[in-house]
Amino acid sequence: GIASGRARYTKNWATSKFRSYPLYHSVYETYELVEKFYDPTFKYHLAVAQVRGGMVFELANSIVLPFDCRDYAIVLRNYADKIYNISMKHPQEMNTYHVSFDALFSAVKNFTEIASKFNERLQDLDKNNPILLRIINDQLMFLERAFIDPLGLPDRPFYRHVIYAPSSHNKYAGESFPGIYDALFDI
Repeated sequence: GIASGRARYTKNWATSKFRSYPLYHSVYETYELVEKFYDPTFKYHLAVAQVRGGMVFELANSIVLPFDCRDYAIVLRNYADKIYNISMKHPQEMNTYHVSFDALFSAVKNFTEIASKFNERLQDLDKNNPILLRIINDQLMFLERAFIDPLGLPDRPFYRHVIYAPSSHNKYAGESFPGIYDALFDI
């Protein structure tokens, strides 16, 4: 239930023919490897540090947290579309079990509308009123907690975020709508 993010450099996934580099998670993945091959001048490391520092600076010095709920709504819609498209690979099972995604798409639509209205309220916010600023920032800060199920995901009670969690079938990957994804995977 805590918003997080990351900044890193990576390869061009569209053109790379390898999923990972050969030394990934091996005893040879060392400082010397970076120094000799990956980033000899450490300019990429510096760039990532500057981006991360800039992000921390912006968060620390913003009167209103720089978090646009409308972006979250777009991602939710993309996740919903993705999980729906996965389900359509199993039309017979979807019919057999009477699976409907209407409630999911309705919830995403409601979130999108509310996020838009929230953003409109932000435009008219009196930034000289510390109480209103606190209320708005608390709402932004605690948004992630709205997606926590206290009982956890099915068969994985220690994972409680219903929008995004590690995949139960691939420990290196995360999965959107993990409860739905796991159910589809098990079909």
